[in-house]
Amino acid sequence: MQNLHFIRDEMLVHIPLCAHAEPRRVLVVGGCERIRDELAKHSIIEETVHIDAEGAVDALESLGRKDFDVAIVADERFGGDREFWIALTKQLDARGLASALMSNLILEEEKAKEELRLLGGIYGIVMPYRYEEEKALVSSYMVLASRFYHPTADLNLQRADLTDGFRYYNSDIAIACFQTPTFVNQAYLGIIKR
Repeated sequence: MQNLHFIRDEMLVHIPLCAHAEPRRVLVVGGCERIRDELAKHSIIEETVHIDAEGAVDALESLGRKDFDVAIVADERFGGDREFWIALTKQLDARGLASALMSNLILEEEKAKEELRLLGGIYGIVMPYRYEEEKALVSSYMVLASRFYHPTADLNLQRADLTDGFRYYNSDIAIACFQTPTFVNQAYLGIIKR
């Protein structure tokens, strides 16, 4: 089977970029060259700042206030790190949003709940979403945290379907990825903020 790592990269980048009306300034924490390749598909972006995951809190604090539109957290270590999320949130515009890797809603329920509660204390909209990972196409999860934009209600269909170069992502995937089974909805009632 071909390398399917592109699925993760596309979902991490394009879900927030297609939910924000005008994502001009993007902050990336962690990640690799493939994240940069995905960002390059959006000509609307004027500035991208990359921060290494190692020492991220200090790096965020040294940036000063930048008012980024979108933050992409491409490293799994920050899910429950309150200090990190506070420092990251200070870098976002009042309408800014973030996407991040998170724990599996089904296989790591307590850890996922902790992460979602943390984000729910900071953001008004906190919605986990799934993507198929390379490992036998098992569903893994990311989260979109937003102060203003809703990932499905504010989806920019033109950007989602007419941007060149997507191999996995499209507007149908952008909506469907937020759907969760009934038992998950019940387990996370009041924790997922739609």
